Amino acid sequence: MLGAGTVINPIIKIVTTVAILAAVYFFIVKPTLDTTNDAFDSFNDSFQGFDLESLPGDLQSEIDDALDTSGSTGRLENCIERATNNGVNEDAIQRCVDRFAA
Repeated sequence: MLGAGTVINPIIKIVTTVAILAAVYFFIVKPTLDTTNDAFDSFNDSFQGFDLESLPGDLQSEIDDALDTSGSTGRLENCIERATNNGVNEDAIQRCVDRFAA
């Protein structure tokens, strides 16, 4: 026999599951993704890159590649800044790239 329980119970289960998944998305997943995007945006806004015109093109491209792939970008930036404090030291910059590039 078809009764109200055989049709309504599965619908209630589906609606409840969808409501729980929506709540998890809006209260946990979406804020986490927004925070991550804000962190990346603030980093991209604050970092101007190393635009040292006296560097050879291949070294500049290595620095850019290392910054894209490095897990320790802040340490790489600090190392390159120290290497360029008293003029451009290509050997020191190359050591920084070799050390911190992932």
